[in-house]
Amino acid sequence: MQEIAENVFIETEYEGVNVGAVRTRRGIVAIDVPSYPRQARDWAMRLHTLTPRQVAYTILTDYHGDRIVNSRWLNAPVVAHEATAEKLRSYDKRYPQPLLESLANRNPDHGRELSQSPVEHASLSFTGSMQLWKGGLEIQLFTAPGPTLGSIGVYLPETGVLFTGDAVVTNMPPLLGEANTAVWLQTIERLQHWPDPIYHIVPGRGEPCTMADLTAVATYIRAMRQRLQEHIAAQKPRDEIYSYLVEFLNHYPTCSLPADWLKRQLKYSLDRVYDEIQLNGIT
Repeated sequence: MQEIAENVFIETEYEGVNVGAVRTRRGIVAIDVPSYPRQARDWAMRLHTLTPRQVAYTILTDYHGDRIVNSRWLNAPVVAHEATAEKLRSYDKRYPQPLLESLANRNPDHGRELSQSPVEHASLSFTGSMQLWKGGLEIQLFTAPGPTLGSIGVYLPETGVLFTGDAVVTNMPPLLGEANTAVWLQTIERLQHWPDPIYHIVPGRGEPCTMADLTAVATYIRAMRQRLQEHIAAQKPRDEIYSYLVEFLNHYPTCSLPADWLKRQLKYSLDRVYDEIQLNGIT
């Protein structure tokens, strides 16, 4: 666990997503939850070492499966975008089996406990922006669409810390399987022109980063959009888009994710962007 600013802690070593915690006089405000139950329980215990108070809120920055399945371990009201709240409501009492299987395939050892995870619904949701005040500390939540309809970011004005959610990732390709890439590029541009001071950027996955990493994600997305636009313009068969797998894997040669899982995610990305271009064109 790193304290990157006064009372702001992050952990980037859990498998899957980054998690954060803001310590206030009234308890912890957690940002996302580890992807596997064993790690989520470990995170909950570590948060209790920061303060004797209970976790006050758990903020979910989107509805990707590896962000939502373990929120119950923090035993706190969930705060999320309304689209994430709606997704959680749609699951009723249990998460869908394909979601759990995808996580189990990424790490079979950690994934064995996932079938026991009940759904934790959101207690608070919003559609534009929202301010949380806890223990005299201001926490700004704002929409950051693109990765999903329910993607949000979190900004801490007192310390200049920005949590981007999956709008920015490092050390791995961005996951485009549910994306609107045109809107995603707009979100990145908005973050690049953020009006207030930013001293620390915490991506949704990977190591803390700089503005250059925002540019790298935008470059990757634009490259895939251009490649698939050219493919469509040349009237090539759809199933030939998978020939670009190696090209886009090579954008992140040091990525440590399981190769089979990563290739599957990249196929989802190519399918999604292909359909987006077919439906809306590209500029």
